[in-house]
Amino acid sequence: MHIGRPGPRARLFAAFIVAFLAQAPALATVVVLAPHPDDAEASCGGLIANTIAAGEEVVIITMTGGELGVPGKGMAEARAIRVEEARKAAAVLGAKVESFGAVDGSLAVDSANARKLTELLVKLAPSVVLAPWPLDVHADHQASGLLAWRAFQDPRFQFDLYFYETCNSPHTTSFQFVPTDYVDVTGVMKKKREATFQHRSQGPADWLEQYTTLARVRGFESDVPFAEGYIRALNSSGLGGRAGVVGKTLPGPRR
Repeated sequence: MHIGRPGPRARLFAAFIVAFLAQAPALATVVVLAPHPDDAEASCGGLIANTIAAGEEVVIITMTGGELGVPGKGMAEARAIRVEEARKAAAVLGAKVESFGAVDGSLAVDSANARKLTELLVKLAPSVVLAPWPLDVHADHQASGLLAWRAFQDPRFQFDLYFYETCNSPHTTSFQFVPTDYVDVTGVMKKKREATFQHRSQGPADWLEQYTTLARVRGFESDVPFAEGYIRALNSSGLGGRAGVVGKTLPGPRR
């Protein structure tokens, strides 16, 4: 039996955004959960830039203040530095930024944080939420992804949940992150880089090339020069995330 699949370009997440915008309210919100203040720009900066250019609103929620990420600085001073860097980076992309309030290295997956995130998302009413892949080796990344998953179960929500990857070794790439969707970021790589470089305390010159290389790889997979990859989460059938019908064969070529 011949098994067909759509061409890579047809699978670009950009196509999803176009279709989504056609049926969404004028100011539909995309929310990006960033475990630390630089994760959103490094991992999702292209999608954020594309979404803003399409006239949509993006809110970055920094889950922790990155208090452990500035050598030689106390936690309070480090947090202040990184909060300001997050503000500048978001401004480059045209996004808004909010703080969840957890402490670097201590983000817990518990009922209190799940409720807190759920209520914040109720207030923001997003149509799309982006969160780290839960099988990332960093505990704060794991927790952010799992908290997003917990919120995704709430029947009040209709948002689509997508997981993103990080690549500061070993992180997500060690856990076989296989995208279901791609977004073409070729035209916004310069802006993504500019935004990420606002996080000066993190020395992006030492690691940003890893993300550029990853974007080339995802671009190769999707037939564009540069792309970001995402994994779409599927909810349980009872909550409406799955069609509830499973076929007995695989579909043939699309016509």
